[in-house]
Amino acid sequence: MDKSAFLDAMNITRWLSADKPLKPYLVLHDLDADLSDQTFIHDVLRLLNVDIEQCEFDCEMIKGPQVIWDMRKTKVRPRVAWVVSAPLTDLHALVDEKRHLWQQISQHLDKTQQLSKGLTNEQH
Repeated sequence: MDKSAFLDAMNITRWLSADKPLKPYLVLHDLDADLSDQTFIHDVLRLLNVDIEQCEFDCEMIKGPQVIWDMRKTKVRPRVAWVVSAPLTDLHALVDEKRHLWQQISQHLDKTQQLSKGLTNEQH
């Protein structure tokens, strides 16, 4: 049995070396999530102005990185993610879930633009 699969099945969090720089963003998914649809994930992250190389993917919160997308079935509080959606399989099957994700992305971008405009106006 693969060591990683065994640790995942036991719900054991892997130790992270302090030497390895942590990526700034975190995408949360279920333990059994199928993340093979890289195109869809890339598209969502691109819309959020985030490169996939900047993201850690995990099924649990990690101290440090900003949670940008929570696609777990069971949501936990506090909700700190930029966007919260159903798992990828549900997003592809249910139009309403996908529509809700796009609305959140739009709201996040609007908020980000308003903040950047506010900072620009304060500097002048």
